[in-house]
Amino acid sequence: MQHFLKNQEIGDIVKPKEMVIVKTSSKYIDVMELMLNRKVFSAPVLGDDGRVNTVLDLLDIVGYIIEFLGLRNPQTLERLKQSPKEFSNILRNSGELFSQSTIQTVLGPNIKPEKLVACRENTSCFDVIQAYNSLVSKVFILDKRNEIINLVSPIDILSMVAQNIHILGSVRKRKVGELGVSIPFKRCYRKDERVILIIKDFLSENFIAAPIVDDRNRLIANFSVSNIRTLHHDFDELMLPVKDFLEYQKIKEKRFVTSVNEISLFPLTSSLDDTLENTIFKLVATRVHRLWLVDDNEKPLSMITIDSILKIITLKSMEIDS
Repeated sequence: MQHFLKNQEIGDIVKPKEMVIVKTSSKYIDVMELMLNRKVFSAPVLGDDGRVNTVLDLLDIVGYIIEFLGLRNPQTLERLKQSPKEFSNILRNSGELFSQSTIQTVLGPNIKPEKLVACRENTSCFDVIQAYNSLVSKVFILDKRNEIINLVSPIDILSMVAQNIHILGSVRKRKVGELGVSIPFKRCYRKDERVILIIKDFLSENFIAAPIVDDRNRLIANFSVSNIRTLHHDFDELMLPVKDFLEYQKIKEKRFVTSVNEISLFPLTSSLDDTLENTIFKLVATRVHRLWLVDDNEKPLSMITIDSILKIITLKSMEIDS
């Protein structure tokens, strides 16, 4: 598989995508509406000098929400827990002001250039996979003038792998529980946990998704940073229990057919007995970022991400018939 990925150029597998590039002077509300309409949740940022120097993603939005509301302050958190109605009023009044913030304000003074990773059309799939990490989920493709012309996401590469699944040899028939392809999730939440506390944990503990369970610890939903994509100035929505928030989001997004909210409320799962092949096909067919690995009682055990699959199939030990 290594040999195959090293000989497969990115330019040969990625279809042209409509690019969204935002300016530091753009307003938050305008950018969020644009990204929602285009169904993208990260975008290169054009500075005042006309150069792209970082990438805006939903985790940046989460970070600014937490800073804007002062949720790093223990006293503010205590106020939220002791007087939720009062805090809801604060959020309602803050939302309009927040929505008018510029992207420069959202990003803050510390621009993260390491989030902007680029390649050429002749870069190998293998090299692009190595570039993905907790900060980088998109790699941008440059032309000869060093202008961004396209981007490649992990699902693009996994789709190519699915089309050439025979290259994996007998490994594709092995169970995911044997391959160690799943990774632990950091935290699990009950359905009545407030959204604002979940996104605070996302930022402070550096993760972007969590399983939501009922009173019997059965998986009932998936919540990730992408679920704040409809948040414009109705900040009091953040005080909703996460299950109610997802239900409300579903209503708000009715105009978007087969949107992510359906998968949030009916999360895709896998089991230890699923084969690597079936898991890859499931991810590619649904274009979700992760599957929750559950036991026979539907209790979440771990998760399988596109990135974790790509990383493991690049290992030398995963060569054909190993």
